[in-house]
Amino acid sequence: MHLIIGGKGQGKLRYALSLGFTEADVARTLPTDKPILYGLQEITRENPDLTAAEIPDAIVICDELGCGVVPMDYEDRAWRERTGRLLSDLAANASRVDRVFCGIPMRLK
Repeated sequence: MHLIIGGKGQGKLRYALSLGFTEADVARTLPTDKPILYGLQEITRENPDLTAAEIPDAIVICDELGCGVVPMDYEDRAWRERTGRLLSDLAANASRVDRVFCGIPMRLK
């Protein structure tokens, strides 16, 4: 798995597509057999019990949620926490992890 993280609107999908893929290769829901899974943060909102084992071996793109203001609403805080823990599990097992900031990919792993 190749995990790509970064803030909203930072160019994560553009970076993934630059690796030789097209929009037709992008999935936004699970299950999928497409090589790119985009918007994991929204998938975790819809499926709070999602585990790392259910994520395909693909390029997985997710917004960073932990760098902003902590939401006041309990459900939003819980979603943010679940997503962060899932990303930690995915990053631990990913073959590569990149963070994209201002369109510039930085290899973390």
